[in-house]
Formats: sequence, C-alpha cells, structure tokens
Amino acid sequence: MQKKLIAAAIAGLVAVPALAQTNVTISGHLRAGYDNYSVKDCQVASDCRSESKFSDQNSRIIFNIVEDLGGGLKAWGQLDSRFTVDQGGQSANGAINWWAQGNTGMGLMHSSWGKVTLGHWDVYYNEFERNLGLPRAQPLQYNLGLGIMSQVATTAGGGATSTTVGTGTRTSNLLMWDSPNWNGFTGSLAYSTNPAAGANEGSGVTTAANSGNAGGGYAWTAAIRYNNGPWAAGYAHWSSESENQQNVAATGANVAAINNLRGDRIWLGYSFAMGLKLGFGYDWSRNDNGAAGAVGTTNQKRSAWYLPVSYSWGPHAVYASYARAGDTSNDMGLSTGASAWNIGYDYAFSKRTSMGIYYTALSNKSGGNYNLFSNAGNGSTAISSGAAGTTGLGADARQWYIGMAHSF
Repeated sequence: MQKKLIAAAIAGLVAVPALAQTNVTISGHLRAGYDNYSVKDCQVASDCRSESKFSDQNSRIIFNIVEDLGGGLKAWGQLDSRFTVDQGGQSANGAINWWAQGNTGMGLMHSSWGKVTLGHWDVYYNEFERNLGLPRAQPLQYNLGLGIMSQVATTAGGGATSTTVGTGTRTSNLLMWDSPNWNGFTGSLAYSTNPAAGANEGSGVTTAANSGNAGGGYAWTAAIRYNNGPWAAGYAHWSSESENQQNVAATGANVAAINNLRGDRIWLGYSFAMGLKLGFGYDWSRNDNGAAGAVGTTNQKRSAWYLPVSYSWGPHAVYASYARAGDTSNDMGLSTGASAWNIGYDYAFSKRTSMGIYYTALSNKSGGNYNLFSNAGNGSTAISSGAAGTTGLGADARQWYIGMAHSF
C-alpha cells in the first residue's frame, strides 16, 4: 500500500511554487529475519564453518515524484534508498546500503511513447525475478535467478574466481527507454557509459603509452516481455566491454581480466486459476576474455537453467525451485558446474505483511565456486578457501531462514 502525499502537505520543506503541480509518493518495505549459513564439503586444507545471525533483507524507502507538464507529458523522478533493520544505516555490505543506492533516476514519460530514464537502475540480471515471481518474505539468498543463474564460475589458471553477468545489482550511468504496454508486450533498451562504476570503470582519458582503451568501457542491454493473463514470457540480452586498461611501465600487459561479458536469457511462466504457478528460465553467458594472460581460460561460455514452482491457497503459499549451471568451457577441462534447490512456506497476515521459513542448498562440482546471491555482497561472492562468507572451490552452501516482510 502506498501513501500519497500531495505537495501542499510538505510545503514547509521545499518551495511552494516548485511543488504546485507535483505529487510525491512514499513507499517501501522492511524485510529482516534470522538465518543460519553453513559451508559443507570444504577443501582438504579448509575448515567447514557456519554462522547464525539476524540479517536485513533489502529494506528500503522510495520517494516518487511526478509533475504533469501538459499534453500527456510528465516529468518524473525516483529516489530509492536502503537502510538495514538489523544494524541501522549502512551495513557490512557498504555501498549497497548508501543513500539513493537503489533504483534512482529521473526523466520524462508519455502514454504514447513510453518512459525515458537517466540514472542508476535494475536491468537484465533481475528479469527472472520480476517476471516469474518470488516468495513474499524470502531472503535474498533464496533467489536462484539472481545467484547461480547470473554467475559464471572459472578457476582462472587454478585460482577460484566468479564473474557476474549484468553486474548483479543496479547499472550506473544508465540511459534507458521503456516502451508503453502494447496488449501485454513491453520492451526496454538501455546504454551505460560506466556500468559498474568501479575502480577500473569510467576512469577517464589517458595519453600514457600502452594505456589500452582506458575510458572506453560501456554496456548495453535490451529486453522484450509478454505479460498477459496467465502467461509470462520474454527475452533479454546483456553486452558489456571493460576499460581494457594496460600496464604502462613495461610490456603493456593487461593489469586485470578484461571480462568482456555477453548474456542472453529467456523465460516462460504460467499461472493456473487454482493457485499453481510454473516457470522456466534459461541463461547463456560468455566471458570473452575471462582471464587475460591465463592459458586456457579465455572466451569462456556457460549455460544454466531454472525451474520455479509455487502454489498458494488463501493466506498460505509454498514454493520450490531448482537451478543447474553447466561446466564453463575453456577452463582447463575442470568440472566447474553447480546445482541449487530450495523450498519455502509463507503466510500472509494481510496484503502488506507476511512471514515465512525457507531453506536453500547449493552444491558445487569439484572445480565450481558458485555461491548464494548476496551472501557477502550483491552478485557473485569472491570465492576462495577460508574467506569469510564464501564456499571455497568445490564446497557447498546451505541456508535456513525465518523472516518477516512489511510493505508500505
């Protein structure tokens, strides 16, 4: 439920003339619970461990602003900010919970031609979630569509690494167009000059010798979706080029992995009138230069598939899903695949408040290093033996969670 505040009610906070024709809507949710995360089947030199904790699950407050410009044209803005119920303010995930770190942007929209966004927004990586659905009070780690389906595992010459296609979170510096709804069909097209906003992205122009293509990184993504009646279907594509910076001191060798990433995913879902919902997702991802300089680890490919199912009756709902990622090609012939499954139950006290219990299990092959989504940060976790919040090469992850969610 959203609580709409007419601008006149908050005129004391900002200038009245600027708000005369502007509506401000405040919404959001609080999600938190108790979880136990454990690691099984560790490497010989590692110790399997577990941790129990109270954890926030993506709580946020959202401000939406709309101004009618006349003739069907509207200006809009959104500020999506995170906070943590368990610790307050910023958590150990750092930037994930900063002010305006959620879907934040501004632009223009019209019923005839759609919506233009300039900002920091979810694209590509969450298409399974937004179209096939999720439990009402689940932890982030439950979402296999964001975890194993978005990660590409590789040993990169013997060391455990994992790359997330589509950043595993909102894409920064984004210019995006969303189409209007045409009888159930919608589409989007987006471009970013600096998708990750990290240390090796958007670092500017340099004239140094052997500097590579610093400042040349970008990403673009497109999607087409169909949601009409009981059917949900669609296709999405992601393509990103890294900055490709080089060492200027000596040979011009790449400083780090190039990671030019490509991804394609499709999905299909059907909701039966009696409460049963079935879904299917398939992802094909490529890391075109997976580990620069490492023999046998370039131009890697990985396919994965996903089966979610749910059944609801009255205030009750049960959930289950299964996902499997195949071995990554050109990875020295190692078994780098993984599988994951989960089950869950939740109860809706109202349309806005629910509580549930969920279990998720992930199993890596001997050379796999997949992990649950957002266990130590969004997207894939850096997986190495003994590191906090990681599974270790070939190890498995388990999580029990009981939590509550409230939307406003």
